[in-house]
Amino acid sequence: MRTPEFLPPFEYNLAAFFARWPAHPAGAAAIAIMTRLDNVALARQATDQGRPALDPLQEQFRDALSQTVMNDPQFLRFLGHFMLRVMEQVGYELVQDQVPLPPHRHIVLKSAAVYRRVVAQAA
Repeated sequence: MRTPEFLPPFEYNLAAFFARWPAHPAGAAAIAIMTRLDNVALARQATDQGRPALDPLQEQFRDALSQTVMNDPQFLRFLGHFMLRVMEQVGYELVQDQVPLPPHRHIVLKSAAVYRRVVAQAA
């Protein structure tokens, strides 16, 4: 699996619970969505506004992936786990996981994670 040039190569040694998803067609499609430069920018913008990073990508997931896959709790956890890796690689850290989305934003997800930009500490 190829990582876009704008991101350093990912370590695909995911926890055993998620290991099958990167090779699965649905996992590959989700990774392609989450690593597109414009989508990383949307996730960063949502984060900077205090919203969950995956929120602005929900419509793309709904359109690209089957309802069966989107109902799989392991797959949804994989989405969150992989987005954590994306956000860490662009300079963000996890603040809180499973932040509820407003009911009108329950497109695919009911909750997601919020991040914040990492601030380098002076020595």
